Amino acid sequence: MPGLVGVAAHGGAPASRGGGSEVGWLAVEEEPEVAEMLAREAPGSYAVPGIAGVRRWAGIRLDGVLAAVAADAWSAPSVGLLAGVATDARFRGRGLAARVCGWVTQHLLARHGRAALMVDGDNLAAITVYERLGYHPRPVAAAALT
Repeated sequence: MPGLVGVAAHGGAPASRGGGSEVGWLAVEEEPEVAEMLAREAPGSYAVPGIAGVRRWAGIRLDGVLAAVAADAWSAPSVGLLAGVATDARFRGRGLAARVCGWVTQHLLARHGRAALMVDGDNLAAITVYERLGYHPRPVAAAALT
């Protein structure tokens, strides 16, 4: 299992830019769509709708289809945690995950003053997106039960 990289951001993050649909917080009634997307596109996600600590989901729709999501999950008073990032495979390569993550990061920074996330150390595409949003790598240790 590859190591994990913890990342934290201080200050501003890019705003959601045009390009069609706007990013926003999803209603509780939309969470089954989030769960379906995560099962299909990110089955290893620790953040899923309905579990303790997952506060709310943000998403963006294209042509009425939920295209990308991210969660505010397990946040603490001094740091907000971004989790559960996924993009529908039909919409990848359009910068949608970056838009959703940037938008959620703005809200986490406004509420907590800091934002962080966990990402597998070998997920270079995701790390590149997060670094563009202002996150900086921090090493962490993790253990798994066998």
